[in-house]
Amino acid sequence: MMWNPFKKKKSSVPIDTSHVPEVTDEMIDQMMRGSEGMPKVGMMQKIALKRLKKMDAKKRKEVFAQALSPKNIGENKEKMLEELEQMRASGQMNRKQYRIAKKRMGIK
Repeated sequence: MMWNPFKKKKSSVPIDTSHVPEVTDEMIDQMMRGSEGMPKVGMMQKIALKRLKKMDAKKRKEVFAQALSPKNIGENKEKMLEELEQMRASGQMNRKQYRIAKKRMGIK
């Protein structure tokens, strides 16, 4: 089952957002344009990015913290590594972006 960042879940456990970098509106715009070395995104990714841009900063940080949580990464580690490899092989991300993504997910 794929993780949906927009699905509301009832959780009494607070999410630790200390390890999550700040994602600004300008960064989201760059992702949507595909500028500054970022790969072009498809229609579904643009829709998701627009929804992220509409969120307030606190909620956006919680969404990224939940996506990058050790529990979520642990459950889907093999699949995430596969997708990272495919993105690197197809040219969607370069070696530096690949290393950064693995580091942020805690994968060595």
